[in-house]
Amino acid sequence: MGQPLAAVSPDELLRLQSAVADALWHYTTTPIAKPYYVRGCIPDPDEPRVTVALWTGPAAREKKTLVLSIPLMSDDVPLTATHVTLALFRLGRGTHMFGFTGHLFYGERILNGSTLTKEVTGASPPAKTSKRQGPRGFYFERPGQLTTY
Repeated sequence: MGQPLAAVSPDELLRLQSAVADALWHYTTTPIAKPYYVRGCIPDPDEPRVTVALWTGPAAREKKTLVLSIPLMSDDVPLTATHVTLALFRLGRGTHMFGFTGHLFYGERILNGSTLTKEVTGASPPAKTSKRQGPRGFYFERPGQLTTY
């Protein structure tokens, strides 16, 4: 999927992915970037990255899905969930060029979302907590059919 990402400990990877899933959960019912709602935040088991599935929502006449692979590291610094959320907000402000990662998710092409996080600066490592805050990820295969990771 491009250049290798810096290594993080398994505990830090779990915290990063859980924090992003927690932050993106709100956008399953509120658009993150018109017209897209979050349909899922699927953790990569081995790399500091998540696959974010977006869809045009239940009211759209023509349902469209956008699946992005988002790295959780920028210049060897872990990104916070806030930085990832802000990067996804950028989808609503302009045209972005995405390359295909060569992978599929439920028949949809996974696009490389690294360009969204390139301009993220001032990232600081997420706060270390001893307890897990929520699931590592989630995905709605269909409305009302939730899978957690």
